[in-house]
Amino acid sequence: MAGRNDTGPSQPGERARPGGWWRPLLLLVLVCGWFVACAFTGLGGRLAGLKEWIAELGPAAPLAFVLIRAGAAVAVIPGSPLSMAAGWLFGPVLGVACVSAGKTLGAAVAFLIARYFAREPVARWMARKERYRRLDDLVADYGVLVVAFNRLFPLIPFNVQNYAFGLTRVRFGTYLFWSWLCMLPGAVLVVMGMHVIVETVSRGEVPWAALGVLAATVLIMGALALYVFLKLLAKRRRRPGAGRRDG
Repeated sequence: MAGRNDTGPSQPGERARPGGWWRPLLLLVLVCGWFVACAFTGLGGRLAGLKEWIAELGPAAPLAFVLIRAGAAVAVIPGSPLSMAAGWLFGPVLGVACVSAGKTLGAAVAFLIARYFAREPVARWMARKERYRRLDDLVADYGVLVVAFNRLFPLIPFNVQNYAFGLTRVRFGTYLFWSWLCMLPGAVLVVMGMHVIVETVSRGEVPWAALGVLAATVLIMGALALYVFLKLLAKRRRRPGAGRRDG
C-alpha cells in the first residue's frame, strides 16, 4: 500500500550505500588471475581454438549467446562469466550489445513469468525474505526510481530482481526501459574491462581508446546513480509526514 508507514520511506535512502562495490573488484581480481593462469599453463591456446569454433557459427553466434545469457537470467544462474566472455568472443562493441540484449531479454521473460504465468509460486518464493515483501510498497512509494536504483546497485541479486519486480505494480514498459538503461553501464564495464585486460596481457599494449570508454562509463554511471539518489531523496522529503519522522 502506498500510504503505509511501516515500510519506512527511508528505505531507499538508508540503503543507498555502496555495499556491492566489492563485486567489481573481486571480478577484476578473478579475471587477472585467470589470464595469468592461462599465460603459465598454455590454456590460452585451447581457448583460442574454442573462440575459432564459436566464430564458425557465423551470424548465429551472437544470437545464440543472447539466448543463453537470457536463459541464465530466467534460470537464476549467475551470468557474470558469460558477460566476461562476450568481449573476448565478439569484441568490445558487439560484446556489449550481446550482453545488454541478453540481460534485458532475460529480465523481460522473468518479469512476465512472475506477473502472468507463475505468480503464486514466485510470490511464495519471494515471501521468504522481508526485503522482497517490501519491494512492492517501495515501488508504490517511489515508482521507477526503485527499479533504476536496484539496477545500478543490486541490493537484491539481479536475477532475483527480475522475478521480484514482476510481483510489483510497476508497468512492464517502464520496467524494461529503465532496466535496460541502468544495466547498460554495467555491461560496458564488464565487457570493456575484459577487453582491456585481454589486450594488455596478450599483446603487452594498453588499449587507451577502450580504457577511455571505460573511464567515461564510470563517470556516466556515477552521474546516473547520483541523479537517481537525489530524486529518491527529494521524493522522500516531499512525502507527507517525512519532516515529522526526520525531525
